Amino acid sequence: MDAMNPKKILFSFEGRIGRRLYWLAILGVIVAVLALTTAPFLIKSEAVAVFILALTSQFVWLLSLWPLMAVGAKRLHDRNKNGWWLLVYWLLPFVLICGGLSIILFDDPRTGRSGDFATGSVLLFASLVPALFGVIELGILPGTKGPNLYGADPAQQPD
Repeated sequence: MDAMNPKKILFSFEGRIGRRLYWLAILGVIVAVLALTTAPFLIKSEAVAVFILALTSQFVWLLSLWPLMAVGAKRLHDRNKNGWWLLVYWLLPFVLICGGLSIILFDDPRTGRSGDFATGSVLLFASLVPALFGVIELGILPGTKGPNLYGADPAQQPD
């Protein structure tokens, strides 16, 4: 993987990247998203800024998913794992959080039933397990030494 080609790093799902490049890419995407979502507040009118933010922020976050998935997949490739593991590390925690919050916040005025805090909390805390494994797998554990199924070792390639 050409470490100097941001286009390949952020948009391609092929190849491998090391931990340093992974964290730099993640940090870069987060900074770009935060800059784009806070930029409307440079406008003098707060009402216009809030309106622009409401229209664009979710779109900007949605667009950031592609580069986040691309660098995550390449990082998993460096660990000699398939990029589909991102579903376990990112989608599973999201589903557990949504499920937990919906159970906690559930209210049915027809029956008088209200949310179940204990059950919802179990799901919320359960979401931490795959998320923590994802942080460890993607950002902390070293990659496979030498070439693997997904390409050459990025640590052995010249910059």
